[in-house]
Amino acid sequence: MNQKVELTKYLMQSLGIEITEKSIRKTIPIWWKNPRKKTKGGLKLTDLGFKVLKESNIVSYEVKFDEPFEFNNDLIVWIDNNIDCPFYIAKKSIFLFGERSTIQLVMFSGNLHKWRNSHRRYLENHAS
Repeated sequence: MNQKVELTKYLMQSLGIEITEKSIRKTIPIWWKNPRKKTKGGLKLTDLGFKVLKESNIVSYEVKFDEPFEFNNDLIVWIDNNIDCPFYIAKKSIFLFGERSTIQLVMFSGNLHKWRNSHRRYLENHAS
């Protein structure tokens, strides 16, 4: 089972929402920007999803962007495929619900472009 479904079930249970296939199918598009089931990624939260996770006292980390920048399609797809924890993008920061991704992004001073480029270089250098 994928991480998004497991998290949705956990949150539904903690909120006292009955867990059925139908309720899960209805809840996922309300809480997650990408409702498709993916084995990796797709964990961007909607406004309501962010509110639910924050109110459930799940630890989140805010990383402020080092400078204003625009999100292009390439960056959006990379984020969706590579951030391995729930996240919410605000105007000047990103909230991450995972320590590993937070530490990696902090190492690049909150610059998503630099993080993506470094990740790509690493994969190119370590491709078999």
